[in-house]
Amino acid sequence: MRSPQATGTAPDQADRPLLAGGLLVATGLADVLSAYGLLRSGPFVVLSGDGLYPVDVTGWAWLHLAVGTVLALAGLAAVTGRRGAATVAIGCAVPALALELLMLPYAPIRVVLVAAVDAAAIRLLLRHRRATGRAG
Repeated sequence: MRSPQATGTAPDQADRPLLAGGLLVATGLADVLSAYGLLRSGPFVVLSGDGLYPVDVTGWAWLHLAVGTVLALAGLAAVTGRRGAATVAIGCAVPALALELLMLPYAPIRVVLVAAVDAAAIRLLLRHRRATGRAG
């Protein structure tokens, strides 16, 4: 068992990349699974004053599949704690967060939950970078 005095860092500071990487892997897998569900389902139907309109989200589903895969891989890289892995993970998580927010009208509960977890992972990685003094 390591002690904070022996390593020079607080235990929670050393575990931040592990937690953040796990959160990013989980949200990446959630994106992959939701993309699979969107690809298997039909179009969304939007009700307006003029009638019903089908909205095809197949392109968004393929984008979610790609971003989810990249985000899960970046989360695995962040777990390693190598130099620059936090920067890569943050660089992958920010566009994934933006993509999540664009899907808010179609799956609001899932988007809010996944976006909150993404934001928490980004915050953990930024605090880890600041605490260790590594910029990249």
